Amino acid sequence: MENRKELQEGTEEFATINSLRGEREYDCFRIINRGKLWYDKLTEQQKKELQEWYEAWLDVTDTLTKPAKPDWIK
Repeated sequence: MENRKELQEGTEEFATINSLRGEREYDCFRIINRGKLWYDKLTEQQKKELQEWYEAWLDVTDTLTKPAKPDWIK
């Protein structure tokens, strides 16, 4: 986001955002970075849901809201 404000280290907001980044790394990126064979098995609906979930995770440092993982993701 272009208008991102500068965060002060040591603040509660700084800690929250860093925590969300860690959760995004663990909960999201390990799923998103799976290989082509995994993606090829997804339905079009699953691909759409995955894209929306991924976008929500990318926006988490702005929204401060963790997105719910689609039920079918293991």
